[in-house]
Amino acid sequence: MTCMIVATDLSERGDRAVQRAFLLAGKAGASLVAVTVVDDSLPADVAALMVPACEAQLTRLIAAIPSAGTVPHEIRVLRGDPALAVAAVSAAERADLLILGLHRARPIADLFRETTMERIVRQVACPVLLVSTPAATPYLGVVAAVDFSPAAAAALRCAHAIAPDAPLFAVHALHVPYRGLMPADTIGAFLGEAEAAEAGWRRTQVLPDGLGKVELIEGNVEQVLSGVLSRTGADLIALGAHARSGLHAAVVGSVVARMMREPPCDLLIARPD
Repeated sequence: MTCMIVATDLSERGDRAVQRAFLLAGKAGASLVAVTVVDDSLPADVAALMVPACEAQLTRLIAAIPSAGTVPHEIRVLRGDPALAVAAVSAAERADLLILGLHRARPIADLFRETTMERIVRQVACPVLLVSTPAATPYLGVVAAVDFSPAAAAALRCAHAIAPDAPLFAVHALHVPYRGLMPADTIGAFLGEAEAAEAGWRRTQVLPDGLGKVELIEGNVEQVLSGVLSRTGADLIALGAHARSGLHAAVVGSVVARMMREPPCDLLIARPD
């Protein structure tokens, strides 16, 4: 990775994203662009006052990060629609990774419209890392939800790139329809089909070196991920942004949408190359 972008709304949630961004950029030897956006829906005179204030606050935040002096970086205060502005700068810089803080929950409003964070994720082409926890150390472990798609392979590659020293746990949530009505030995057929799908996926996709066998666990995606996180102590989830259809589909499209609202830990979302 050569270029990363971190976008912050200058809240505590955004601060965590900036800290993680410097940690990752320093490890990868990448340059970093730190961005905050003044919404152009504000009156022009108010927005004009906010631009230097936001630049000063972001400068102070970065100055307090011990590793900031060793990472090539620049600060940009943009004006415009926040989602469009962040997507535009990510495309212009050909970012390898976009890092965001979590959206502030608004229980009623969020039922009826996309959050800014969701709009950004939908519009950018590069992988997106949503940071929810303090960034004191490199990631301890990565759990990747695998549906044997190109998107899942892309998520694995990106996770390995940003956490090369962390154990990587690849899991597939095995969906057995009408489980209670099926004969006891039916699960074997689903396991066999999943193993065949994994073999074909490995033949056609570029995967991180040393990736072990994908663990097949019966259950829905959220339950499976929660169990593996608890068992392994991992602190990063990697998801592909597109789902496959068929018996082995972990409905990753809807899973991404749900997990973005309340992720149990940091969340990496990647699309196929």
